[in-house]
Amino acid sequence: CLECAFAPPPTRSAGQPVRIDKGELTQESFWQTLQQYLKPGDIILVDQGTAAFGAAALSLPDGAKVVVQPLWGSIGYSLPAAFGAQTACPDRRVILIIGDGAAQLTIQEMGSMLRDGQAPVILLLNNDGYTVERAIHGAAQRYNDIASWNWTQIPPALNAAQQAECWRVTQAIQLAEVLERLARPQRLSFIEVMLPKADLPELLRTVTRALEARNGG
Repeated sequence: CLECAFAPPPTRSAGQPVRIDKGELTQESFWQTLQQYLKPGDIILVDQGTAAFGAAALSLPDGAKVVVQPLWGSIGYSLPAAFGAQTACPDRRVILIIGDGAAQLTIQEMGSMLRDGQAPVILLLNNDGYTVERAIHGAAQRYNDIASWNWTQIPPALNAAQQAECWRVTQAIQLAEVLERLARPQRLSFIEVMLPKADLPELLRTVTRALEARNGG
């Protein structure tokens, strides 16, 4: 049945050691690396798409919270929501995980974060378009493509007085090294995470297989 097929796969908890893959980043290695970074009290905001499906398998430390809104499917929501979360809880670490397509709708709100001196950790998943839509329908259709942006140049462009820290990572080991530096972020930290165009979190892969089987029947 579809309900059974949608159970999220397990992800290693933060207390379990994990070998960091030195190869190119994948959805699997990204989420395993992020899992090691989480700590008690974190507020994790997750956008729609591959991010929401990947985050479903995270094991949360004590007091950590995930904010996600799958009911409405409003892409881009999580970025201004992260601004609100950091405003409400300035002493807690705020982590935002958002896809490139979603971020193009609301990226300007990063300017408000910089204006207020906030220090969220923003992980921009760059998989060159609407990967979740490609998986559901129209893998090669142009309507699932987006404009290619110079992402790491956007945060400093949005506020000249407050310099953000920006990285572009292509390997899990690079991501792990950057996150290690951000145990206590002091300013807005923006990480562009390069991922394969057609790669999916395991839960999303399971869901799309089930939908294909249902539609085919």
